[in-house]
Amino acid sequence: MKTSPISTLAVSLALRNSTSRMQETLPRLQQEMVTGKYADSGLALGSESRKLISFLGDVDHTGRLMDTNAQVQTRLTMTQESMSRINTLASNLMNAVGIVMGDNNQYPTAQQTAKNVVAETSSILNTQINGTFLFGGVNTDNQPIADYDTGGGKAAFDAAFLGYFGFDKNDPAAANITRTDIENFLETAVKPLFLGAGWTANMSSATDEVIKSRISPEVTADTSVSANEKPFRELMMASVVATELFDSNLGGEAKEGVSNFVISQSGSATGGMTKLQGQTGLVEERLKRANDALSAQKSLLETFASDLESVDPYQTSIELNTLLTQIEVSYSITSRIQNLSIMDYL
Repeated sequence: MKTSPISTLAVSLALRNSTSRMQETLPRLQQEMVTGKYADSGLALGSESRKLISFLGDVDHTGRLMDTNAQVQTRLTMTQESMSRINTLASNLMNAVGIVMGDNNQYPTAQQTAKNVVAETSSILNTQINGTFLFGGVNTDNQPIADYDTGGGKAAFDAAFLGYFGFDKNDPAAANITRTDIENFLETAVKPLFLGAGWTANMSSATDEVIKSRISPEVTADTSVSANEKPFRELMMASVVATELFDSNLGGEAKEGVSNFVISQSGSATGGMTKLQGQTGLVEERLKRANDALSAQKSLLETFASDLESVDPYQTSIELNTLLTQIEVSYSITSRIQNLSIMDYL
């Protein structure tokens, strides 16, 4: 039989090392009790940790899509509100012109309404959200609609009138312009300024291409409206024509022709605006459905991830209580061993 020397110091050091290891384990168990998750999921799950990483990555990606969709929803809501306001302006212009039609003394009232419509429509189409222009198409950094008076629109209209008739709208000769003459002018010279190339040359820096957003992993949608849409052009044309020609030397019959043109174009703008609002509403509905699906998907992925990384609270509680008991016992034994002295037995 082999004998080995045993000392109080050796036993004390062994207990101290054991206690130290238990103390290192204690914070992990305490953290797992509080969070309900493994303190080190990689160590606990081993090869299964790749599933957890995949689930958490998908949760993060889904969350980012939902955040983006929230911003898209804000943009669509503001777009709808803006188009509703513009639609109201178009209705107001039609009503104002219809009321004064045939009464030369009342045209200045309608002219003032039209002037306000030009200014307010321009302001609405230049609406910004988070530093980007709502109706700029993909050109979100630049103001889409130039000021009518100073940006080239008025100069182009005056030049078109002068080029067509040979004198300006305030010339006494303007009183001799017939209804047929003014209607031909509006069709052949004015419409190209707003419904043709003149719009982008003198009034708009917006792009026809609009913003596309990915609203779900498989679906993209047009999520903005361009200031170049025809209803905006028609309303701007109608209000500009009323602004310029109701305050001119045109005769009564010519102004009636102008009135019919303004009412016709305003009515067309109203119908087109309603259609645009309907199209935007369809996108909002698609966005809502996409968000509902993303929310359900995110919840399911979070459940899968939670199931993988969650600890058994009962088992963890037992381990923690057992460990605390062992530490207390270790402290007690270590204290008693350290108090042993050979002098007590001499």
